This record gives sequence, structure tokens and C-alpha cells, in this order.
Amino acid sequence: MKEKIKSKVKKVVLPIFISVLSGGICGHLVYNIYEDEASLAQADNLVYLIQSGAYSSYDNMRANTMGNYVYYEDEGLYKTIIGITQSKENIEKIKDAYGKEVVVNKYYINDKELCNSIKEYDQRLNKVQTNEEVQQVVIEMLNLYKEDKNVEISKVS
Repeated sequence: MKEKIKSKVKKVVLPIFISVLSGGICGHLVYNIYEDEASLAQADNLVYLIQSGAYSSYDNMRANTMGNYVYYEDEGLYKTIIGITQSKENIEKIKDAYGKEVVVNKYYINDKELCNSIKEYDQRLNKVQTNEEVQQVVIEMLNLYKEDKNVEISKVS
């Protein structure tokens, strides 16, 4: 009788063990694939906003800011952006071209087309040499951003 029970248990336990083991391996593989794709998608949507100032009111911002910029409201402050890029090298070019103290923040943008356009402008920015050329490309990038009123951005912690 005990032999019969042991035989039945072996017949049931072994397939269950193999199923759990193979399920765990498959789950691990799927998780790794998803994690890699998610990190790549985030990297494609990562942009650097080059901020030249933060102001307590809209009127104060308008009075103290000259030139081409975009702004957004965050934590009760109006923050002016003089450049948008996906390239760390271009951050330095933009800083040098404007000669200002700036703050660089990382954000994710939800708009794939805008990210692709920023990449194209980054390629152009890599090729220019003078500060005037850098400023011209940056102004075109900012105008592109201004055109899209529904862009959602999420700050990277």
C-alpha cells in the first residue's frame, strides 16, 4: 500500500516540480526582456532642459527675461528654458553659447515625434561651431517645443 502511494506521489510531484521550475525560468526571461525594452524606451524619451531662471510670478519672469525661451510652471515657480537637448555634449555647447549660469534638469517627454525632432536638431547642433550658429539651432528647437502645447514632461528624480 505504501509503495502505491509513493508511486502516485512521485508521478504527481515530479511534473509539478518541473512545471514550477520551467515557469520560474520563463518568467525570469520575460521580465528581463521587458526591463531592457522599458529602459531603452525611457532613454529615448530622456531630455535635458537647460534652465536659465526661476521666478515667483509670470510678470516677474517676463520683466527679467529677454530673448528666446520657453517656460513652464513647476512647484509654484515659472522656470525659463533656454535649451532642450538629449545630448550631454550639447549641454556644454549651449551653456558656452549663452554664457549664463544655468541649471540642467532631466525630464522624460511623452511625445515620440518631439523626441525624434530633438534628436535631429542635436545632430545639427553637433556640426555647428560658432556661438551664433548654436543659438540659431537652439531657437529652432525651442520653437518646435512651443508649437506642441500638449507635451507632458516628468522630472527624473
